[in-house]
This record gives sequence, structure tokens and C-alpha cells, in this order.
Amino acid sequence: MELASIYSVQMDYIQSLVRYEREGFVYGFYQGKTFHSVFQPIVDRLGQVLAFEGLVRIWDEHGKSINPGDYFSSMTPGDEASVIATLLCGKLHSINLAHTAYRHSKLFINVSPSVFTLLANYRQSIEHLIYRLRCLRMVSSQIIYEITEFEESDLAGILQGKAYLEQYGIKTALDDYGACYATRERAMKIRAPYLKIDRSYVGDAKFVQQAVALARRIGAKTIAEGIETREQFEMCRESGVDYFQGYWIAKPMLSQRLDQYQPLVL
Repeated sequence: MELASIYSVQMDYIQSLVRYEREGFVYGFYQGKTFHSVFQPIVDRLGQVLAFEGLVRIWDEHGKSINPGDYFSSMTPGDEASVIATLLCGKLHSINLAHTAYRHSKLFINVSPSVFTLLANYRQSIEHLIYRLRCLRMVSSQIIYEITEFEESDLAGILQGKAYLEQYGIKTALDDYGACYATRERAMKIRAPYLKIDRSYVGDAKFVQQAVALARRIGAKTIAEGIETREQFEMCRESGVDYFQGYWIAKPMLSQRLDQYQPLVL
């Protein structure tokens, strides 16, 4: 199967992997594994919802839980299985969010460089994505693709893809800033509209302040990931962080429970 045809108008292979549950919610089935959406809110300085990040829970054919990080890291970046699984998760998140009271919120979706390049450089693929969003009564400006770990050789394709996606109103976020690949230099080159500060730094006031200064320089909004205590939240807020995500705000929730979520009053 050619990667360019995976997500095309003529053959929406990803849609064939979607299974429907009650009330319009969906899960995915691929290579003997099932994929379910969960959502974690991203809130502003007052606790109001900006967006939800779509995350995935995976089970094997015996009902045993599989760590999503281990699952995706075990794949060769850019191979067919990796692309299909990533696109499937994005589709599940979009459909499931559209069936909740938060259907008009923004949706952050993790996208590897290979998938990013696929969607961004094949007009047929991205036009089909816009069509599917329209069917869900969603708009492209709700979607934010999180750029995950990538090699230096992927940078040119990411920059090209980012510019192309922006023509359709789809924005990007640089994930895990401060960890591994997500360096200051790459943040300056990519200039994504959102800079997500890695969870390992949300207790480091100096680093957070430097990240906020960098984000303002490149015209980005900051999101502190992995907030687990009020102390972390208060420090990040005082340091100028725009948005917050983590267990202290709310744990990831199944699609069917999202309507019950009540934002914090901060």
C-alpha cells in the first residue's frame, strides 16, 4: 500500500478500521489490537478549557493493556504500520470529541514527522481531512498537531508541512520542550504557535521563565505539561505560562465521560 493512498478520497483505509459503539462513539481495530480515545483538558490561567489532548489506550487480542509509548516506539518511524496507527488515533479523537459537549473545543493530536509530512504534502489527503471534519461539524482551526520527536533530517519537511497546513487553518505545537530533540534552536526554527513545556521542568522556575521568554519571542503560547500539584501550577502561572495540563487539572477521561467534566475554578 502506498502511503499517499492511505488517507485519500478514493480509498479511506483508516475509516475501514473504525468500529462504532453506542451514541456515535468509536474505537479502532488494527492488527489485532483495539484503540480507544481518552481526553485530557488543557486550561487557561482561570481554569477554563482551551482544548483537549487526544490520547490513546491500547489493548491486545487477549485484553491486556499495552503502553502506548512502548507501542509506537517499537515501530520504525515512517513505516506503514506507524503511519496507519497514528492516523487512526487522530480520526478516533476527532469523531469522539465531536460527540461530546466540548465539540467546539480545540483538539491537540500527536503526529509523528512522517505522518505530518504525509498529510501536509499530499493535497488529496489534507482535503479529505477537511471534508471529514466538516462532516463532524468541526472546523480546521480546532486542530493542533503536536510535533513529536524527530531527526534533524525531518526538519525541512516539517517546516514545509507546517506552512502548508497553516493555509488550511491547522496549527502546530512543539511537544515536550526541553526534552531530547525539543531544543531552543529547534523551537526557533519551527516557530510553532504553541510551545509545550516538558513535564520534567514544570518545577524549575528558571527554566519555565526562559521558556516563556522564548515563546514570546517567537509569538507562541506556552502550555505547561504534567502539572501534578497546586504549587507547580502557581509557580508556572506566576512565571507567565498561558495554559496548563496535568493530573492536578484532570486525569485523561474516556470519551463517554467527557460531558461530566467540570472545569476547575482557579
